[in-house]
Amino acid sequence: MRRSFLLAIIVWQSLFLAANADAAERIALVFGNGDYQNAPRLPNPVNDATDVAAAFARLGFSVQLIKNGNFDVMRRALLIFAQQAPSADIAVVYFAGHGMEIRDENWLIPVDAELRMDVSAGQEAISLGGVVPIASRAKRLGLIILDACRDNPFSRQIQMSQPGRALASRGFVPVEPPNSVLVAFAAKHGTTAADGAGPNSPYTAALLHNLETPGLEINYLFRSIHDEVYAATERQQEPYVYGTLSKEPIYLKPALQSAPQDARGPSEVAQAWAAVKDSPDPADVETFLGHFSADPFYAALARNRLNQLKPRSVAASVATSAPLPPPVTRAEQTAKLETPPAAEPNAVRSPDDAILGRWAWRSQCPIFGSFHGDMTFAQSGKGLTGVNTDTGQGDRREIFDARFKDESVSFRIKVDGGATQHWRGNLGRGKNGQYLLQGTATDSRFSIKGCTWTAAKDQS
Repeated sequence: MRRSFLLAIIVWQSLFLAANADAAERIALVFGNGDYQNAPRLPNPVNDATDVAAAFARLGFSVQLIKNGNFDVMRRALLIFAQQAPSADIAVVYFAGHGMEIRDENWLIPVDAELRMDVSAGQEAISLGGVVPIASRAKRLGLIILDACRDNPFSRQIQMSQPGRALASRGFVPVEPPNSVLVAFAAKHGTTAADGAGPNSPYTAALLHNLETPGLEINYLFRSIHDEVYAATERQQEPYVYGTLSKEPIYLKPALQSAPQDARGPSEVAQAWAAVKDSPDPADVETFLGHFSADPFYAALARNRLNQLKPRSVAASVATSAPLPPPVTRAEQTAKLETPPAAEPNAVRSPDDAILGRWAWRSQCPIFGSFHGDMTFAQSGKGLTGVNTDTGQGDRREIFDARFKDESVSFRIKVDGGATQHWRGNLGRGKNGQYLLQGTATDSRFSIKGCTWTAAKDQS
């Protein structure tokens, strides 16, 4: 334990010193516009920008944060940024707020814009076409992230200078940035992005969830963001990235390394670990160990994760060396109805008894991450009842409307504000003989449908 702690301190110190050394070479300009004077106000952009600025600062970037910037403030900030970009290794511009397309050009809207005529956009808004050349001055990567693809807030008042020309009502038009520049839209061209009901928009929430992942190459970073947003919005919002990079890998946060890597290179083990570290299935971690056991740092992380995933019932079954009885077949169930066997204290008397007792569970949800806890099922005069404990949240809640039939379980849990979670799963057996439940869960407070959960029967 002491050796692991000292190793962690050494790694942390080296990363801290490296981050300070690189701060001048990695810059970020972050805008969050929500308090619009002549357009609908937006609740999330200031929160989004504040959280994103903090994340880039932790990554060692020199960050300038602009909240509710008017045209003059945004223009001056970009002028300063343009002077810094040529000496920067990576230059990032993030904008959350209103954005729109006018005359086949994309515009970022300051909070004081009126936009009564299309020709006034150049004097009241910031052209994306002017931001791209600024970001492109960076040595390795210019990155522009726009969480601004919403319905056009000025579509009813703006006058077009050319008769018969229509103003796009939603989204941006596609862009073609030069090499070494990526432009990330929260929603594909011609579509809109959701504001979300939480403190962050769905897109920025996914960005924050992935931005500080060690060893996640920039292309894989935005692929992960795409998949999380696409699932969280039920395929209503699809992020899109424009631009191409060279074959040289780029990391916003390099992989943590405590020893020289093998011939596969410095990124493969880190990317593999990022893919499996939050998986609720121990088999995924075992597969990782089979390929990367030679790496002492990641192998140690994987073994620790595997120990977390192993339910307490594994230790109990090893200590007692008492294998569980095989599953009861339908033929055996019919025979038992005709000739009831003698009662045994630990015998599984029917398929329904398999669900009774204490289970250790773990869940994985897009954006929100992983959770774990215990749940206990019992049989009473009211039928199947139970209690669920979320260890991470520290709450204990009653399970209701629980049903178990044909090796399938379904139950509900009351949560805050009268909302409910609906859990569904199927009964099976693990390699070491213990009972397993695997399924999906939904929450009436959120639109996310991709939460998965796994539970192992505690036989103690």
